[in-house]
Amino acid sequence: MNRETQSIERKRHIPLWNSKKVVKKDILLIPAYIFCQSIIPIIVVFGTLGITAMITQHAPPDWFYNLSLSISFVLAQGLVLMLFFTLHKFYIASVARRQFKNAKKYVRQILIVVIITFVLMLLIEWLVQWLPASLRFGVTQYERRVEGLFLHPIALCFTFISMVILRPMIEQLIYRHIIIHELGKKWNKKIMIVISIVIESIVHTYDMASIFEIIPYLLIASGATYLYIRTGQNLAVAYLYQVGVQCFIFLEILSKVYIF
Repeated sequence: MNRETQSIERKRHIPLWNSKKVVKKDILLIPAYIFCQSIIPIIVVFGTLGITAMITQHAPPDWFYNLSLSISFVLAQGLVLMLFFTLHKFYIASVARRQFKNAKKYVRQILIVVIITFVLMLLIEWLVQWLPASLRFGVTQYERRVEGLFLHPIALCFTFISMVILRPMIEQLIYRHIIIHELGKKWNKKIMIVISIVIESIVHTYDMASIFEIIPYLLIASGATYLYIRTGQNLAVAYLYQVGVQCFIFLEILSKVYIF
């Protein structure tokens, strides 16, 4: 019995992601994210609005829709992260602590790349105004999609949690960890890096009105990937970078909605 216990303990500390084999169970995160992000908002929004209308016998106010939608995104993303942590409950905590501890050494690099990315995004935003009318854009379609979450102050807290804290974490797991690190074991890693950047950019701009809308998201994805590779595949560094960029985007959209 003692031998079995020791064997289990040893397995718990095996550096799973350092092996040459693809950790196939991690790939479950992709369909889980698509499912949760698509279904949970429908259930939460229509469920809460329907129940409220039945109880009050009145149509719910506009702010209630925005609030329930923001909360649904937080719930969906939280469930996906819980799934990943459950799959690696004996290993993930120590890995996360180690990576965030190591990330302290790269704070300066993270800040520099965040600033460079945001400055380039502002430059692109200015340059596209000189393009022909059919190609220029003022606001990306992605920003138009999320603007509704900023219209009512009561929903801003959950919008911030979803947009700045949770989603960047899921994106690092999918685009950096699964596509680059895990699938890079099976196929050429350089090709998987390019595929990762392209897929991440397209996911944000699938409904773009101008082809140039993809450029800012290519920059963001490239910055995260650069730091990830540069720091020896440290997901925490890529995550902190993306949190910084998302903070800028959050504040930019907030200023457009409430100031300009």
